[in-house]
Amino acid sequence: MKAHIVSAILAAATLRSCALAVITLPIARISQDSSPLRRRDLITEILGNNATGGWYTAEACVGTPGQKITFQIDTGSSDVWALSSTADLCTDVALQRQWGGCVSPFETEKSSTFKVSHTNAFSIQYADNSGSSGDYVQDNFALGGATIKGLEMGIAYNTTVPMGVMGIGYNFSEASNGATASSFIYPSIIDSMANQGLINSRGYSLYLDDLQEATGSIIFGGLDSDKYYGNLAQLPIIPGTLRNGSKVYAHPAVVMPGLTMVSKSGKETTFTDRYLEQYPVILDSGSAVTTLDSVIGQEILTAINGVDDSNTTGLLFVDCSLRNNVSTFDFAFGGTAAAPKVTIKVPISELVYNLTGLYAIPPDTTLPPLPFKDACAFGIMFSSDSPSQYPSTLGDTFLRSAYLVYDLQNNLIGMAQTNFNSSKTNLVEFSANATSIPDVPGVPVPAGLELPLVTSAPVVPTVARDPADGADDEEMDTTVAITKIFARTMGLW
Repeated sequence: MKAHIVSAILAAATLRSCALAVITLPIARISQDSSPLRRRDLITEILGNNATGGWYTAEACVGTPGQKITFQIDTGSSDVWALSSTADLCTDVALQRQWGGCVSPFETEKSSTFKVSHTNAFSIQYADNSGSSGDYVQDNFALGGATIKGLEMGIAYNTTVPMGVMGIGYNFSEASNGATASSFIYPSIIDSMANQGLINSRGYSLYLDDLQEATGSIIFGGLDSDKYYGNLAQLPIIPGTLRNGSKVYAHPAVVMPGLTMVSKSGKETTFTDRYLEQYPVILDSGSAVTTLDSVIGQEILTAINGVDDSNTTGLLFVDCSLRNNVSTFDFAFGGTAAAPKVTIKVPISELVYNLTGLYAIPPDTTLPPLPFKDACAFGIMFSSDSPSQYPSTLGDTFLRSAYLVYDLQNNLIGMAQTNFNSSKTNLVEFSANATSIPDVPGVPVPAGLELPLVTSAPVVPTVARDPADGADDEEMDTTVAITKIFARTMGLW
């Protein structure tokens, strides 16, 4: 998760009181012939796009009476936490200038249901080295028309993140689950929804829509088959392996064996990287951009004639005319590069950005020498870390083009091409005892999109270890590849 924040936009947000009568986010039912007092419903939450491609937010009412709090939605982390109104960032003007303000803090003293559960136990750090610390607390949490009673969450008193986060990943990755005697795992927000009967199964679907749209949606406990084309591919989430050999599910990671750039004329440039079929990628809505390993990153940089300025401006520059020459970047998932289970086509319009908003350059910044006059930013970056250290991350620049179902109950990812600008809804509820994602076809694939049909069941892949890694040619379970991601946050290595 990377918290990219634009202070000018955040400053417009304010704390407001929120009574149940003014909650307008709908709960959508599958049919109208069931009693609302007995049926577990879908919980639909509207997501706000900050219009720069930076992050997605949702509102919830926290406490009694409810206070409307804005949270960044993050599929790559697992803690829900809010800023305290007394946090250092909310009371120190100098810190606000440095870190981008204090948005939507929670006034704990005004809630009659607020309770501290673990003093000084909350401490979280994200991949961009931002972080927060404080207490774990319990309070009522209302979103999408449903109320979670006594949700365990963090309250930050010290922070470099100017907005609270709604982490909706596996509970194993909670900040409380470190390598100390006092470590613990608590019911996550997804666990709590299921435990309290608000949804049938621990899962949700994510629809970000395209960059031009102001809102997307997340449906807890179901999916919307009008928001994708064709069939949902069901991909196994890849677990990590602990030092004792046991496997755990900690992040929504899947195997991406192929990546191809397609020009307007139809010419294909396939990027080859031995790590692609060996190491998983994490589907992370908390990351604004997509970050791939350095091997494939250098290939992409050469193909698009880009300039890497990540050390100074943090950007990768390309000629804006790339929009006129390239059609899509095609990401292949499951199976092999030659025979993937599903391919997501990301339009070039979702990857090339004007230097405004999140990508704005300060006036006094000196740009590196550029081989083009009209500079834009590119939505795929690459990391200098070894792929064996940290998996690649597919952030919002990819996720907008993919409709995703996160089935944490059965450890599956459902994936299909996004139906941009969908104006209809066809909600499908997850079943309590289902062992897979509902096999419901989406919108018919339009002519020219050429998406593959998805029919095969998910199988956890194994890959051969490359001799260049200094190891034998024995079979290596893909789960080993993400083991080291726990090193920073879990202290397991």
